[in-house]
Amino acid sequence: MENGFIASIILQHRDVFASVAEFLRILAGICWTLNYFSMLYKSWRHKLPSTGIFPICCDIAWEYVYAFVYPSASAHWQGGVRVWFLVHCIVIIFIIRYAPNEWTNMPLVQRYIWLVYGAVILGFAFGQLAFAAEVGPELGFFYGGVLCQTLASLGPICQILSRNSTRGASLLTWLLRAIATFGGFIKLSIYFFLGRDEGPWFESPMCKFYIGLTLILDFTYPFCYYFIRRQESVRDTQKARKSK
Repeated sequence: MENGFIASIILQHRDVFASVAEFLRILAGICWTLNYFSMLYKSWRHKLPSTGIFPICCDIAWEYVYAFVYPSASAHWQGGVRVWFLVHCIVIIFIIRYAPNEWTNMPLVQRYIWLVYGAVILGFAFGQLAFAAEVGPELGFFYGGVLCQTLASLGPICQILSRNSTRGASLLTWLLRAIATFGGFIKLSIYFFLGRDEGPWFESPMCKFYIGLTLILDFTYPFCYYFIRRQESVRDTQKARKSK
């Protein structure tokens, strides 16, 4: 009943909502790109990876597969996936450069960290190709992106908690990702009600699970950041008092 009411409003103002969806598509593309540059800046500033191994490797693999192997599946992004792939290639150069700083307690990993990143990228790439062959490039693009999004939302939480530090972390990076994510949800919802076939939206239980999980993870991150930052402030204050 509620979906029918929303659908009737959107259909009555089809042109307006189509313009809104297009604006959100552009906004999401810009925010994702700025998100990657923010990651690059944080890696350079703190001399630490600004994201985990799995999120960025999954992103690069997915972007490569759907920018160059199955470009038709990402055609509605009008080359955006290729731009993200190129930006991510720059980001990962910085991340690999500073990644050894995070593995000082594991010399073997520290020495061959570039090999770890390469192996994980290849693993995800073969997985994306296999999944596309199994379900088709269109669904593969959608659900492969779901995996990227989930890791992008979960990875920063795991990273900031395991480090127990906000070094390499950024609320700006989170905000850009959150805007892109939520804007993308609204855009795809409009596409669904307009009858555009952009993915198995709303009708799929997996999509509902994905929406809920991503919202929870993205909502959780700023609280984790706040508590860790507060802990750091208390620690810094105590050190300052001891040094006097």
